[in-house]
Amino acid sequence: MMRLLRIELQKVRPSRSFKILASMYLVALFVICVVVMPFLQYLKSRFEDFDMDGIDPTIIPFYEFPDIWQNITWVAIHLKLLLGFSLIFSVTNEFSYRTIRQNVIDGLSQKEFIISKIVMAGFLSLASAAFLFVLGMITGLIYTPDISLGLMFEDSYFILIFALQLFTFLVFTLFVGVLIKKSIIAMGVLIFWTMVVENIAWGRMTYLGYDWIGYVLPVKSINQLVHVPFPKYVFQEVQDYITLPELGAVLAFLALFYWATIRLVVKRDL
Repeated sequence: MMRLLRIELQKVRPSRSFKILASMYLVALFVICVVVMPFLQYLKSRFEDFDMDGIDPTIIPFYEFPDIWQNITWVAIHLKLLLGFSLIFSVTNEFSYRTIRQNVIDGLSQKEFIISKIVMAGFLSLASAAFLFVLGMITGLIYTPDISLGLMFEDSYFILIFALQLFTFLVFTLFVGVLIKKSIIAMGVLIFWTMVVENIAWGRMTYLGYDWIGYVLPVKSINQLVHVPFPKYVFQEVQDYITLPELGAVLAFLALFYWATIRLVVKRDL
């Protein structure tokens, strides 16, 4: 597995598009952990300008332990398209420039070729989760007034859930890239499916009362594993835990796209 990861890292090292997209993603994760408090402070100053001194948005514990873990992971997972695009470029370029044939000639089987891409997806997911954990830990230490070891790690399992969400989505993007083989078209299909098809299907079916639709749409299933946490700050009940059916749906999609992606490559004529 480490051999396959080293091969992939060598491939993406000279790729400018991969570096740009990965850098944009890391910057976006960093912004999540620095932008909210200045925005709340700005809102507080605006309220004071309008003689509304009693309203203080900065008391919202967005960055405080343990709230920070669910807050930042819910926001971060919506940035996943940037990493998805980087993997689409990686796999579609292999088909466009016929380097997959050279890999096979050099001794890499078709199955090992695509597993190396999946291993890369796992590496990116774990690296992103580790980076977000470090950012969350630093930010939480800055903004939490009363810190204890138990409070710091309470609900930190959301970081592991984030890694699972991201990995499942990246395997899905690999499936799309392998299926279509053209980077721009694959990216367009991914955007259209994620932002249009699933939203329309989910909106229509939930309107009709079919709440189970969230379990059969892959991206919705991934997103809903961590529920939106912010309504609790206006005294609404939120789900701040992971349910087994939602976890099972994501694991099922992960297994499905893992199997389908490998099968597409192994059975396809190079």
